[in-house]
Amino acid sequence: MGQLTNPRNAPLDFTVRVSELPMSQKAGRAFEKGTQLLLKGDVRGSLAYLLKAADQAPSSYRPYHNLGLAYYKLREFDTAEENFQKSINLTGGKFAPSMFGLGMVLYCQADFRGAERLIREGLLLQPGSATGKYAMGLVQFSTGRITEAERSAQEALALDPEETEAYVLLGWVHDVAHNPAAELKDAQTYLKQAPNGTMRADALEQVRRAQQALALTYTAVN
Repeated sequence: MGQLTNPRNAPLDFTVRVSELPMSQKAGRAFEKGTQLLLKGDVRGSLAYLLKAADQAPSSYRPYHNLGLAYYKLREFDTAEENFQKSINLTGGKFAPSMFGLGMVLYCQADFRGAERLIREGLLLQPGSATGKYAMGLVQFSTGRITEAERSAQEALALDPEETEAYVLLGWVHDVAHNPAAELKDAQTYLKQAPNGTMRADALEQVRRAQQALALTYTAVN
């Protein structure tokens, strides 16, 4: 099985807040402004502030992590990889979100083995991460391990019901399993919980496909 329909539909959302970061007041203000813009969806606008924070606090890993996330969202994968790697280096490989981030960069470049290795390392550090479980599910799905992908998606939702992208992953799983009723339920649940979510188009396509399959089944029976 190949990669998901579009790598951009593998969102990450583990932005680091300024309250978690001791740094100079000037760097802190830049980091806070950049992080606020990132959280509001102004990814391009966040870059100048996050770059300023990284320049003023070069020994702090968190500006690099948020820069990695911003560049990931912009699909500038080489730069995202560079910044996630800086965060990992500065923490000695002890900050799980950056491991997940770099893993997803590799995933989007179809390096599934490298992605899985990093995500597994991140989950060893943070086994209760819903984001990590979801990321692992994406890799498992794209490498044809459907049962494992389903389990990872379910674990992600059990850990954090707001990891709503996992419903779309479950929809893909149920599509492969030829279970349109379950696929429809997954997609509708996502659209209810995240009506303007980043995977809205994927969920709508799942609804269309599942309803079509159910209609064909009804026609065949009757």
